[in-house]
Amino acid sequence: MAAAAVLGAGLSPASGSTAASGAVSGTARTIASADTTPPTEPTELGSRNVYLNGVAGLYWTPSTDDVAVTGYEVYAWSHTTPAATAFDPVLAYFRTSATEVNADVHGLMPGRAYLFYVVAVDAAGNRSRPSLLTQGRAMREPPQPTPSPGPSTPPAPWDLRVGGGPGPGYVTLIWAYRDMTPTTVWMAFRRSSSEWSYAGYSSLPRTLASIGGEASYTFQVVARDDAGNLSFPSNAATYVNPSPSPSPTPSATPTPAICAVTYNTRNWASGFAADVTVKNTGSAPVDGWRLAFGFPTSTQRLTSGWSATWAQSGTSVSATDVAWNKTIRPGQSIRIGFTGSHSGSNPSPTTFTLNGNVCTSG
Repeated sequence: MAAAAVLGAGLSPASGSTAASGAVSGTARTIASADTTPPTEPTELGSRNVYLNGVAGLYWTPSTDDVAVTGYEVYAWSHTTPAATAFDPVLAYFRTSATEVNADVHGLMPGRAYLFYVVAVDAAGNRSRPSLLTQGRAMREPPQPTPSPGPSTPPAPWDLRVGGGPGPGYVTLIWAYRDMTPTTVWMAFRRSSSEWSYAGYSSLPRTLASIGGEASYTFQVVARDDAGNLSFPSNAATYVNPSPSPSPTPSATPTPAICAVTYNTRNWASGFAADVTVKNTGSAPVDGWRLAFGFPTSTQRLTSGWSATWAQSGTSVSATDVAWNKTIRPGQSIRIGFTGSHSGSNPSPTTFTLNGNVCTSG
């Protein structure tokens, strides 16, 4: 087994393609442009104890690919407060070539339960179907003194079943349970071909969930008690869509981008927040984008981000569009950002690329 990769939680998908690290050889570019086969789904994702404060451990069986798997995206989900019904996705990212991989996810709330999933990425940027969910708890060190009880884990729901809903675009979920209390709430999650999404909650062991136009969707359900403790996920149940939407023809290459980037930071002793504005200075819309840059020092680390899916590998950082800001019209600007940590100086990146094209300073 490979040594654990140390991750900073909140380094959230994006891919770690070679665009983030500068020039690509002609041979690599030819392979990447020809490769359209995604890696296989990571399997057997599980959690393990890591005896460091605010750290959760994961392990999984590696994916395979027709060329090579080059990295994994590790997503951590949790709620903002014990009573919250919304979940906040946060991504940690790393690369490894190990045949069996594991990770220590740092920077989590000590004692809090999280849900995790993993996506495999290849050199061409193809992404696998996400793994199934698992639950893991960030370690609290030192342990709470007795007689204070430690956090509990609610019983996991089981026998999850999914069927047709009351109308197009909806499905019905129903599951078995035990030890239900008046404050028990079940959280439903939906997997598409590319990601897991929070699908809502219910105080009854059944609910409706929406779907889109993909050929199938997979669901899992998690119990949450009034203290915010999460159960392990239920079994996975897959719904086959009887009326999927036609698949769009994929573009051979990303939309060329003509762009300008403004990067401003607010710094404190060992951390900072960065506001990034990306402007389309061209005459054509950018439909799907990936911003890449490099930190000037190895001690600068991404810890969390917003309005994009963020990733870091070494000093290379990338931000990939989310559904609501995927298209940047000519003359339009979008604002994204992240928080980070540093040791000593915190110099700004000097070069930004959008879909591989170098941007000017805004």
